[in-house]
Amino acid sequence: MNHSSALIPINILLELGQAFSSMEELDPVLGKVLKEARTALHSESLSLWLVNDAETEIKCAHVSGAYAEKIKGHASRAKKFLAAYRTASGRLEKRDVSYVSRWMDAKAYLHNFNIEARNQIGIPLIAREKLIGELNLINKIGGHGFAPDDFEFAGALASHIAITIQNTQLYEHRNRTVERQKLLNQISSHLHQTLDIDELIPRIFMDVNKAINAEAQSIWLVNEKEGTIKCRFATGPSAEKVKGISVPLDAPSIVGTSVSKQESIIIKDAQNDPRHASSVDASTGFVTRSLMTVPMVLEDKSIGAIQAVNKRGGLLFNPEDLDLFRSIADSAALAVNNAQLVADLQTSYDLTLDALSAALDLRDRETEGHSRRVVEYTARIAEQMDLDKETVTSIRRGALIHDIGKIGVPDAILHKPGELNPDERKVMDRHPKAGYDMLCEIPYLEDEIQIVLCHQEKWDGTGYPRGLKGEEIVLGARLFMIADTFDALLSDRPYRKGCTYEEARKIIEVEAGKQFDPKAVQAFLEVPPEEWEKIRARVMDEITRRRQRQMEATTIRLKRR
Repeated sequence: MNHSSALIPINILLELGQAFSSMEELDPVLGKVLKEARTALHSESLSLWLVNDAETEIKCAHVSGAYAEKIKGHASRAKKFLAAYRTASGRLEKRDVSYVSRWMDAKAYLHNFNIEARNQIGIPLIAREKLIGELNLINKIGGHGFAPDDFEFAGALASHIAITIQNTQLYEHRNRTVERQKLLNQISSHLHQTLDIDELIPRIFMDVNKAINAEAQSIWLVNEKEGTIKCRFATGPSAEKVKGISVPLDAPSIVGTSVSKQESIIIKDAQNDPRHASSVDASTGFVTRSLMTVPMVLEDKSIGAIQAVNKRGGLLFNPEDLDLFRSIADSAALAVNNAQLVADLQTSYDLTLDALSAALDLRDRETEGHSRRVVEYTARIAEQMDLDKETVTSIRRGALIHDIGKIGVPDAILHKPGELNPDERKVMDRHPKAGYDMLCEIPYLEDEIQIVLCHQEKWDGTGYPRGLKGEEIVLGARLFMIADTFDALLSDRPYRKGCTYEEARKIIEVEAGKQFDPKAVQAFLEVPPEEWEKIRARVMDEITRRRQRQMEATTIRLKRR
């Protein structure tokens, strides 16, 4: 039978000529085409072998006819295949009327698959001068070898198949590129929405997981003072056990090496790689099969690393995954660094405010700890009202410095054991405005100083200094008023004994709609009494430890003298 490229069944060409958006859609068509071509060529077996994107492996993707169970899915290193065809410029050798693949001859088949290969054709799949695989035929049916017409027919078919596969791969690649850019844009958008590192990192991984498709992921941040890198956040099985793990930067570890050498690492078989710390798997119960680690580098300085473990579906991380992970790491490095700078700055602010509050407590030992307790009580009520984290933090700071204006109140008035006379009361009543005036030029306290100014205002408008009423009073100040009264009722004073919890609770409940915001009172009443007791005990423990540190510091100074 005479075969020529013109005699390729028209239905085969039509099916191959259609546009396909993915290899999944193309695979059934290729299977059908190979079956029809094998029948037309009278071959025992016709197989399609494809080179992977990294050109490290050539794998049998489709088989029609005999030996399918033996060779489908089989993969070999692509080096020999690529070298053979590139050396021969795509030309095949002719041996005894059989066209033999230059990289996979009959002996190889006999050795690897126990197949009796009497004759064979191997034709490279070349599209736009790129070698993407091979079309391979084994054994002409009827005892005769393959003829030149068979080679021409198979060659023409291989050309059509190669172009179709490459078009599909290019289409897939374009789609992946578009999706990748959408993901990077989405992550970039998330990075600009918050500078709170505890909110930032989960947002990053929520999107990363969709793209990388790994069983587990983690982010590690460098602690320069300690010389370690610590897992700040993790997802996946055993995530809670991984969080908080610290690794010395100079110790042999994958994440430490990635950070110190600023290099990306892909490990295909972690269980047999000496760099993998098997002790981590032993402690978490999680089996690491493969992993990918990328350093986060900013201005030539490593600030941490991100890591993905075990690509789902039994697959391995590929260069495309690594490229995407690097892009994410670059964006994350800037965002995490900015978030850390903001966190450090906020810590400095909080330490300053804490020192001011402590200075007030030192002036009045009878109310020592009052500011700290009121801060915690106020924050707890805010949380009960489901306020966001940023608002709770701002309210906490405002509560901490609420009495800062008392720095200007003379000790004779501040420490007076009895009731104040009208003139003394006027001096005392100026402290909210005095505190506001002290802090109003500090930009980062813009919201907090409203609590300083309004913390003596009452819901019914009978408070001071401005006689505000209802929701004219900022929310933080309305919550603070309850917390402040609650602590004052529970605390002993020279002129009275502190109330019990139940007594204080009833007083506050009765004052709802008078002194206090009714909704805030309801939130206060919903908190179990044991929580208030725990808060009070925790604050007193902190005060005890602070006194001990002060005594130790004083002792050291005296010894130095």
